[in-house]
Amino acid sequence: MATKPYKQLGCLDVQPAGGCGFQVRAETEAELMQLVATHAKQCHKLESIPQEMAAQVKAAIKTVTVTV
Repeated sequence: MATKPYKQLGCLDVQPAGGCGFQVRAETEAELMQLVATHAKQCHKLESIPQEMAAQVKAAIKTVTVTV
């Protein structure tokens, strides 16, 4: 089996007091940010991610190794 680096983020990584249990992995940061934006809109009623929060999101992204 091969391994591959993925980007990972959890809602609680960004908002420990007000987030939810959502977690996501994606191959690229751009793909991850799209999934995060969809989550923010659907679950937290944010039409867009404020610039300050986007910076927090990017700072909280971890790289993990996934078996593919």
